[in-house]
Amino acid sequence: MHKWTLNRCRTAVSCVLMVAVSHSAAVLAQTAGQSPINIGSGRQVFIDKTFLAKSENVELCVHPPRKTGEMNIKPEHEWEKGGIGPYSSFLHDGDTYHTWYHAMDSVQWDSGHGRGSVCYARSKDGIHWEKPTAGLIEYNGTRQNNIVMGHGANGTTLGQDGGMVFLDPNAPPDQKYRMAVRFGVKSERGGMHLFSSGDGIHWKPTHPSVVYALADEKSNHLDSQNVMFWDDRIHKYVAYVRYNRPKERGRARTIARGESDHLGDFPPVQQMQVVFQPDENDLMEDGVPMVDFYMSAAVKYPWADSAYYMFPTAYYHYTGMLPEFKKECPANAGPLDSQFAASRDGIKWERYDRRPFVPLGMKGEFDWGCARVVWGLVPDTTGREMFIYYRGGDWLHGWDRDERNKRILTEKGLDASRNIAVLSRLVSRRDGFVSVRAAYTGGEFITPPLVFEGNRLVINIDTSATGIARIGILDADGQSIDGFSAEQCDLIHTCNEISRTVSWQGNSDVHSLAGKPVRLRFVMRDCDLYAFQFQNIAKFGISR
Repeated sequence: MHKWTLNRCRTAVSCVLMVAVSHSAAVLAQTAGQSPINIGSGRQVFIDKTFLAKSENVELCVHPPRKTGEMNIKPEHEWEKGGIGPYSSFLHDGDTYHTWYHAMDSVQWDSGHGRGSVCYARSKDGIHWEKPTAGLIEYNGTRQNNIVMGHGANGTTLGQDGGMVFLDPNAPPDQKYRMAVRFGVKSERGGMHLFSSGDGIHWKPTHPSVVYALADEKSNHLDSQNVMFWDDRIHKYVAYVRYNRPKERGRARTIARGESDHLGDFPPVQQMQVVFQPDENDLMEDGVPMVDFYMSAAVKYPWADSAYYMFPTAYYHYTGMLPEFKKECPANAGPLDSQFAASRDGIKWERYDRRPFVPLGMKGEFDWGCARVVWGLVPDTTGREMFIYYRGGDWLHGWDRDERNKRILTEKGLDASRNIAVLSRLVSRRDGFVSVRAAYTGGEFITPPLVFEGNRLVINIDTSATGIARIGILDADGQSIDGFSAEQCDLIHTCNEISRTVSWQGNSDVHSLAGKPVRLRFVMRDCDLYAFQFQNIAKFGISR
């Protein structure tokens, strides 16, 4: 039997889930009678122990992204002077990066409905952004603005809530962009509505109340950036929405998931499956969570099979149990950062060691009060990296609730001295959220039986200077196949590549093994393996 124990092993860029496994050949015997996993020619990333039938001295390692420190989208105009909101989203379509970001024109966010907007910006590299004139609505006497929702644009008014935009592959061209928002439509059931657009600027309501909540004593279900997208693995639309867990179950913000064959007929929020919530390992006070989860930013990973990632916003509530707040406590206030979770089906999520994925900045930096990942995972222009974005700010949740909160927090040195809220870019390696890391002294793992298509094996690996790796192909019983053993594999070293071809004594052609159950044996030392893939390579190019 495998034994999995949680062990913290922090480096500058990683947190770790240790894998301690039996060294017995009986481990392989346990999987010998199982049907092989058909991986075809799809890319495979490491999320859980699926590909670790037997392992020794390796660990699953989470790699937080690199902060750039950039203020890619920041307040520059009157309709943005209150700051940029967390309910924003990013897409890459064609050769253009797009963002629809939320902005407020009042520094007092809790100032009623009508002060917010969704604005549009675009970029050719995901770094430098242009805010084109939309010209939809007059703001302070001019149409020279990039407002596409709110302040009357496209017939809408908004408050503190922005939206979330996704590409719908099933939509006609004039509706390929879908925007999920809570406001802007008068509907008997309320809830989350969809607007649709062909250009990202001109929007029209097409699906009112596509997700809604039943009336109950807790009316703030869906009070977050709710996520929706087409899941091409199950051929359904899925939604990740905010569900407020009732008091009798330990009141908390949680993330619920629903699915539907079309844009409608989602179950009401209260009948959706809760897939992410505080548990006994999260910070509690008298049985009540002191940490809950605001928004999911959940995505289906587009560059590998069966991979979903979530970047839940963790909110720490200040309470009267804290010494500085015993006499007077701010209402619903505290800091927020972003955690990380991964899943093979979008339902069961691995949380690893729960360390911050995007931590708060140092005191005085623009993101010391909140670091909230917004929706959207996009490639860089080279294909070697990927970007996500986060809302960084120096003000805590609840800072703008009222003057009382501002006074209390200021007295305790927790004020928003710069009063800033921006969107900033984060950078990760392609496939790079989780790796299998081999120990400095060496480690290895063997997969369960696999059936593949293709004629070449490529891996995403980083050996840096001192790491090495060899890969062997075994039969379903775990015996080396002559010509493809690890000992015959050409040594992989001095290698940091996204798609490194594996060869055995100069031969990289594995087509003779395609369609047969095989296992892969990875023998590594001091390196990170992020992904593997069998590809179909034509004589004069790639045929996928």
